Amino acid sequence: MRGLLPQLVLRVLAAGLATVLLGAAWVLWATADAAREDARITAERVAQAIAARPDFIGLAFGGVAPVPAFLDWQGFPRWTLIAPGICVEFGADGRPDHRRCGSYVAADTAPPSWFGKLAEAIGLVPDPITRPVRTRYASNARVTAYADPKVIIARAWDRTGDLMRLALGMAVGGALLTGLLVGRLLFPFRTILSGIERLQSGDFAARQPRQKVTEFDRLGLALNDTARALQEARDTRTDLTRRLFTVQESERRALARELHDEFGQCLTATRALATAVAQSGETTARDGARIAEISGQMMQSLRDELSRLRPPDLDELGLDAALQRLVAGWRGRLPSVRFLLELSGDPDTVSDDLALSLYRIIQECLTNAIRHGAPKTVRVRLDVGAEIALTVADDGGARDDAPVGNGYGLLGIRERVNALGGSFDLTPADGGMCAGVRLPN
Repeated sequence: MRGLLPQLVLRVLAAGLATVLLGAAWVLWATADAAREDARITAERVAQAIAARPDFIGLAFGGVAPVPAFLDWQGFPRWTLIAPGICVEFGADGRPDHRRCGSYVAADTAPPSWFGKLAEAIGLVPDPITRPVRTRYASNARVTAYADPKVIIARAWDRTGDLMRLALGMAVGGALLTGLLVGRLLFPFRTILSGIERLQSGDFAARQPRQKVTEFDRLGLALNDTARALQEARDTRTDLTRRLFTVQESERRALARELHDEFGQCLTATRALATAVAQSGETTARDGARIAEISGQMMQSLRDELSRLRPPDLDELGLDAALQRLVAGWRGRLPSVRFLLELSGDPDTVSDDLALSLYRIIQECLTNAIRHGAPKTVRVRLDVGAEIALTVADDGGARDDAPVGNGYGLLGIRERVNALGGSFDLTPADGGMCAGVRLPN
């Protein structure tokens, strides 16, 4: 239970229960203090009343009473001074001869045994109060007033029980009411939290509604401003990335043209001259043959680099034929691996920029499948429709294909796909890996 609202309710309930315990402790203390005060007042008043009746002192201690003997202990007229729940003992030191208790109406329900043990443990029943009685008949008479434990415990239970039931009900009710009120007050927070989660997932289009609570309204407006700024930043980044790839491909195209026009022509002329030299004599022929061989290697390297910079088949034949030749090239280089190409729809209807991006993505996926795995089969499937779906799957074992950088590897694929407004994922599948790309057409 980690939510803010449950924790708040539990803390309010805990505070209420703590208040109940403090209230119960105060009631117990007040009850003990009242019993102690009743015993003191009773002891003093009874001592004063007995001291004012010398006839009673004489009777109590066997002396000669100056008044008739019918004024005995039980008929003493001042016992109305004994407080309820207080008992009084009267007599010589250590030999109380007479005892009388104040009236008290017992409760219908006796306190539980655990409460009695608790009362004894905390000293709820006060100590007895003793007052001397000094007259001409006796000098060692004493009045001792003490609280009846059963009466005091029953009185404390009655007061504490009522208070605890009332306070406990108020604590539980207050916690529930607090939960309802705070839950309603924090309801806008859930909307704001949902907006933050959408921002984390990349959804910058959602906006927060206006709130009635000022603080939440300001927070929602700030969140809207943040979403707007992030959306603008993402759009700017996407546009810059798209422009970057366009400039990159333009530079590659220009570089390929320059290499072909200048470097290629020079190599062709060099090879022709070397052939002519080779036909002119023995030693010269050997040198010319060597020049021709080197020129041929340079021309082949040049063609490979030109193909890497700008696929010639893509410009001359279209995406369909370019992909067919790309896969055929891999079949020729790795005859032990089965390369499959499945095309659906008309790939040649794809725009030039998008076709070039698809070619580069497929080229890099094939390279990663061979470089980072040991596949027996690599399957390429391209579906062209209202949306373009591309999958490149292999059975070379599950792995993490590391990005290479500089426009190649997974990082380059993700950047291209993001710039085109699509999605890319790489997941283990069928004993290997499956790269999936979706792009708007």
